[in-house]
Amino acid sequence: MLRKVYEGLSIDHGRLFHDRMTPVNNTTQFHSDSGQKLFSNSSTEWPIDSSTNMTSSMNISMGSDPYTDFLEDISQYLWVVLSPVLFVVGVIGNTLTIVVLKQMKLHKRPPLFLLFVLSLSDILVLSVGLSRYWIKETFSVDIRALTNFGCKFNLFFIYWSMQLSSWILVCIVLERCIKTNFPYRYPRIVTVKRCSVLVVFLMIILAGVDLHYFWTNGLTMDGSEIECNSLTDKYFNFEEFVFTYIDFSVLSVVPFLLMIVMNITIIRVFRQSRHFRKSTVKNRQTNKKLNRFDVKLTRMLLCTSVYFLVATLPISIYFIVDSYQKNLTDLGSAKMDVVWSTSYIFQFTNYTINFFLYNLTNERFRKKFLLVIRCRTAEKKRKSSKNDFVYSVQTTEISVVSETSKEMDDMSSGE
Repeated sequence: MLRKVYEGLSIDHGRLFHDRMTPVNNTTQFHSDSGQKLFSNSSTEWPIDSSTNMTSSMNISMGSDPYTDFLEDISQYLWVVLSPVLFVVGVIGNTLTIVVLKQMKLHKRPPLFLLFVLSLSDILVLSVGLSRYWIKETFSVDIRALTNFGCKFNLFFIYWSMQLSSWILVCIVLERCIKTNFPYRYPRIVTVKRCSVLVVFLMIILAGVDLHYFWTNGLTMDGSEIECNSLTDKYFNFEEFVFTYIDFSVLSVVPFLLMIVMNITIIRVFRQSRHFRKSTVKNRQTNKKLNRFDVKLTRMLLCTSVYFLVATLPISIYFIVDSYQKNLTDLGSAKMDVVWSTSYIFQFTNYTINFFLYNLTNERFRKKFLLVIRCRTAEKKRKSSKNDFVYSVQTTEISVVSETSKEMDDMSSGE
């Protein structure tokens, strides 16, 4: 969710960070992330009728609070240190997931196909979103502000890919719900072809939700700097007070509610089947194995759903609260900045840990992953010992031929 980056006000560092600015009456005016207008190109003086701005003027003359600078440094270091770690772990983990799913014949099994699409969308989120913030905080270069099309496309693509990832999770739980509640109809209802159609349908619908970024945002001038921001006050208010709720619903709330409802139906069916097996299946070992399978599957679904909510909810709530924050002091802005960085980085972990959740909660996936690793290792060993193997085979063949010739000579002499 890269709607707007709240980066605080640091006078001591000699720079002013913000992500929102809007042209009004042909005069470019700038907004802090709290939505407050700070200054315009037509005037560089601070308004004298505001107590908050008087405090800011005092900060200019006296220097910024060391605690404020400390909080701003924490926010920056969180991105500089944690972003590359999450990016490398997430991309490698999702790539390994794709390799394992390929070995498990994902093109023939609907749930594996959906997990494959989920891994791709997670890689896209990390590549488009997380890498941008690491580059921005480390090298002070915003790749979103390099071109006008890049500004529009990056905003659209990060929202679209995050929302797609959420709804692919919904599809995965939906597939399991159908299989649990309608086991006999499942092969006819759920197929790889239908899952592909569903994924394309979701892509189109979510693209329609986020398509407005192509005309509401673009490159604008912030003094001597170029920023990717809302083009007008009208668009700014729409994104701040309308689209924040739309994104909150589409990204987090609605998918989670759907997953929880479907998980409840799955658990209910498992309990009913468990009671039924107790009265019909006399073999205790068979009952234990089936119950263990039910518990593992339920655990995987619940862990994925709960962690999804925990990771996506804080940042969504932050953006809504931040829209109504006004007249913040420098210290308050720095505190909000730390909350934003922490919440956003935590959200990116949702696109990083799926590989580890699969290994911890799905025994079949874990076994297949270990098998793939062993096969790769064995293949390398075979390649390294290829010459020795060929030499050994040739030596054995010569020995066999020699022994056979000797036996034939003995037999002929004996006759």
